[in-house]
Amino acid sequence: MLTEEDFKVPLEKQLKMRLLCDEVDNCKDVHQLQENLKACAESLMHHQHLLSILCQQQLMQELEKWDTEASKIIKEALQKENDGSNRDIKN
Repeated sequence: MLTEEDFKVPLEKQLKMRLLCDEVDNCKDVHQLQENLKACAESLMHHQHLLSILCQQQLMQELEKWDTEASKIIKEALQKENDGSNRDIKN
């Protein structure tokens, strides 16, 4: 599903992270750091929640698709079996 390349952070995002780290390193206001950490944690939890919902919905769609395909295969197999039984009866 994911490739090795997917785990590599693009240079633009690496630069943003570097700038953020520099800003945090230079900040001396503990209250401001606490508030930003809380906001960051809240944002992370919100995004994790949304991602889990998206994954669950995608999984359900895939299962429904698989179930539909599986039921088609089973119906076709039963139909062929019934057709074969009907031929045996007629002969």
